[in-house]
Amino acid sequence: MRSHSLRATVVNLKGLKTVAICLLIFNALSLISIYSSLHQAGEFVGQQILYRQLLWIAVSWLALLIFANINYRIYFDLAHLIYGFNLLLLFWVLFFGKKVMGAQRWIEIFGFTFQPSELSKIATIIILAKFFSSRQESIHAFLLPLGFTAFNALVILIQPDLGTALIIVFLFLALGLFSRIPKRYFFGLIAIGLLISPFLIGSLKDYQKRRLLVFMNSDLDPLGAGYTIIQSKIAVGSGKFTGRGFLSGTQNQFNFLPERHTDFIFTVIAEEWGFFGSLFLIILYWLILSKVLQRAKETQDQFACFLCLGISLLFFLHIFINIGMTLGILPVVGLPLIFLSYGGSSLLVSFILLGIFFNISRSRK
Repeated sequence: MRSHSLRATVVNLKGLKTVAICLLIFNALSLISIYSSLHQAGEFVGQQILYRQLLWIAVSWLALLIFANINYRIYFDLAHLIYGFNLLLLFWVLFFGKKVMGAQRWIEIFGFTFQPSELSKIATIIILAKFFSSRQESIHAFLLPLGFTAFNALVILIQPDLGTALIIVFLFLALGLFSRIPKRYFFGLIAIGLLISPFLIGSLKDYQKRRLLVFMNSDLDPLGAGYTIIQSKIAVGSGKFTGRGFLSGTQNQFNFLPERHTDFIFTVIAEEWGFFGSLFLIILYWLILSKVLQRAKETQDQFACFLCLGISLLFFLHIFINIGMTLGILPVVGLPLIFLSYGGSSLLVSFILLGIFFNISRSRK
């Protein structure tokens, strides 16, 4: 029965072949770029990292097939349970999580690390889709999801993980504007946020404040907080239209650019494949986003509609913020580039979300 169901899922993937092909190309680009970023002075120095990413890709595809086979309506009934389970994991991380470079965000299992704050993105999309699809217009319908979102973001902020906390808040604001709740509540909240932002900035960690200062003037600390973004802009600019070629990027190969296989992997692609390679990448993202948004528009189920909107918004925010920070037009907040950056948590969560989208696409509602 299970094998028959899995075969049915694979057959149904044919209807979504554009998304599936894009994902396969992303997998190939990710491995090629990670290989290049770990190749220094004519020697490949990161076999273990590449093999781990290969394993995460295989696990992510398996997760996609499994979630594509689960009726998405079950998440409506389990929304609070999923949110609560994720909250338990976040609290577990606060007390027992693995600490790396001052941040305590990871749970280590059999040598592999997983970031529960990535799961928060799924939990947030599901619970907001449940609230906002209820068609209620009262202040209560606004305050309840606001409370769930704020508490979730606050726990993540303590880790600290500013980028993910901001993503959670943006999801609430953006999805809320598509709901039937009066827009004045959301615009009022945005106005309050802008008014108190100077006080919020004062509560940031020192390294986060330095990132903001460097964003306003990258020459302020060229050998410290501004170093990475300066090297990133040099690498992107040196790629010009066609790029320097595979394994030929100077900023990458001569180890000038830190974090190039994780948050700054777009810089590797821009330096080696240039403007046209970067444009090709953005077209791939656009193809996936357009398919998800098209399904949000076509479905008659409000819950499914908000799930698709949440998935597309999450992907868009990741793409826009990550590429923006590598170009120096947005502050560095430590967000991976979905489908490409090294790291299993982000990849697995992105594929699970697409598995949910695939299941929605199989529905005729």
